[in-house]
Amino acid sequence: MDPRTIAAAAALVLLLAGITAAPAADARAPPTPICGVCDLDRTTPDGTPVVAGESALTVTLRENGSTTWQGRVDLAAGSDALAANESLRRRVVSEAAHDGIADPRDVNSRIDEDILFVEYRDPNATERHLGTVVFTPLTPAAPSTPFVIGGEGARYLGADRLTVRGAPGWEVRGDASATGSDGRLVWTREGSEPDDQGRVFVDVDRDPVAVEGDAVLPGARAWIGRLLTGNAL
Repeated sequence: MDPRTIAAAAALVLLLAGITAAPAADARAPPTPICGVCDLDRTTPDGTPVVAGESALTVTLRENGSTTWQGRVDLAAGSDALAANESLRRRVVSEAAHDGIADPRDVNSRIDEDILFVEYRDPNATERHLGTVVFTPLTPAAPSTPFVIGGEGARYLGADRLTVRGAPGWEVRGDASATGSDGRLVWTREGSEPDDQGRVFVDVDRDPVAVEGDAVLPGARAWIGRLLTGNAL
């Protein structure tokens, strides 16, 4: 064999070996909180800290595919500043909401004593198939092209409690790591080991799927819905 051919083949083998050996996790985006507002920890321009304490997020999956996100955050610091300055509150809340996995629209917020209430919607967080609504943001997207590494970051709660539920008359089916209750899925920090930064990661393999409570073969519909989104585990 020609020496140049041997050298080229060896270089190709080394290149492919390097691609295979490279840890894909290093190329992924940083971990992302499911609830950015619940993970709030920032300083306002005048030096006032705004820090979240205990928090909860409820995501409601609508029949038309839209989603409503409602957060309740007990503020450990900064409640007076946010209550006194509406424009500051809007800016802080909007930025924090965008730090999460949602694409927040129509962000509204209010302060009641030391509690921050936030509500927004995301019309692009689901796919609809066969009468189901598949909630996709909990499973990070990864490149589908061979030898391409990267993708979205791992998901961590941000909140102390996350609930994914359907609209009235709908039930949500999903990952076994969540606790199913009354047709909804619930994740909490309890029983999970946080990392060295206090983050509790949510390892979701199956997208949650909302199905009408009286639907025929709801389990099969949910499976097909996931299949059509590329997630059929």
